Amino acid sequence: MTRQPIPATDETQHALSATPAFFLLFSVQLKGSFSGFGADYPGVTSGPIVQTQEYLDQFADLETRLLGESFHSAHRISRWPLGRISLADARDAVPVHADVFLLVHKSGVALWEIWIPAAEQNFDASRWIAWLDPSDDSSLVTRLWRVLSPINLAITGAPKWSGTYFPITVLRLPNARLATVLARHGPELVRLLYLNSAHWTLKPDVVRKELERDYCAREGGITLFARRSGIDLHAQESLAAEEEVSGIPPRTTLPFVITLEMLLLERVVLQRLYDRILLGMPRSVAELLLLKREMLDALQEYHGGITSATRFSDAISIEGERLLGIDELYEAVMNRLETVSFEITTRYQQRTTSLQFWLTIVFGATEIGFIASGIASWYYQTELLAVLAWTAGTAVATGVGLAALLRGKLG
Repeated sequence: MTRQPIPATDETQHALSATPAFFLLFSVQLKGSFSGFGADYPGVTSGPIVQTQEYLDQFADLETRLLGESFHSAHRISRWPLGRISLADARDAVPVHADVFLLVHKSGVALWEIWIPAAEQNFDASRWIAWLDPSDDSSLVTRLWRVLSPINLAITGAPKWSGTYFPITVLRLPNARLATVLARHGPELVRLLYLNSAHWTLKPDVVRKELERDYCAREGGITLFARRSGIDLHAQESLAAEEEVSGIPPRTTLPFVITLEMLLLERVVLQRLYDRILLGMPRSVAELLLLKREMLDALQEYHGGITSATRFSDAISIEGERLLGIDELYEAVMNRLETVSFEITTRYQQRTTSLQFWLTIVFGATEIGFIASGIASWYYQTELLAVLAWTAGTAVATGVGLAALLRGKLG
């Protein structure tokens, strides 16, 4: 549905007040099994217990509703609270803290899930883009990773995230209509979606097409999704009105967040499988069969189970697989899996052929040796050493001849 800009009114003249918040998602690969965080970490404090528990309960409830009871009860994923990182400084409107969680999948991949609420402020996409820029030494992302780097190094072996960085901007504008927001700030929203810090003007068609790709079904809301980030915006609503417990994410945003998390996990699992095969084939048939079984198990869960489970948001799942390159990565893994299958078959056939080759030589040489033994026994009736020499010599000569003949045929 095409959204038409509205004429300028008093409502469109004054600054729009917005309450922003952010989900920052970073995909990583754990270097071993994970059973929880250990001792205290510098720069990390415990968040409010009630708030943390409500956060975890809300996610668990939504995952059960959206992904199914069987998915939740299988404990394929688990969410571990790390704590709270302080972000306070002297600048106005900057978020004062971030609550950090680690979403772990049983395969050994994980997502850093960071929730950052901010104070009410004027609508300013450029400010928010700067906060989310990992290349800026003063950005929220950089400041967070000054604290997270040693923790990430301990659990992954790397000081930074190894996969995708994907921010989701949550915006609530309680005193404005959605049409007003889009009329005044449509190009800024698209810049925020692209995380584009340049101030050149976007073409109207580009802005229109991006705003039309709206995945929100609620009146007054818009949910946008691109390769680099996502936006969940609701007008005439406030975060405070949606929060059951102060400081936790709005429930209306979580389906979008959960879908994107499943897509990011899907991508990192596929990448891990691809990298593992690319490093080299196992040496034994047993190892090859084990690898193929593990790959089929992972592919069945991710390309089948998870994407089917998230059909509550078909469009986001399908678009996400395209934008995040999951389709291409899946095809690459399947092609490598076919290579594994071919390698298994080839090695088995080679081993079978080799076994048949040597059995033919052994039985052929033995049979000729017995014939030679009979002839030698008749000719050398009293000379045992001569009989044995004829038998052994004939068997060896026959074996060498058969080996040369058959190897030539096999080559």
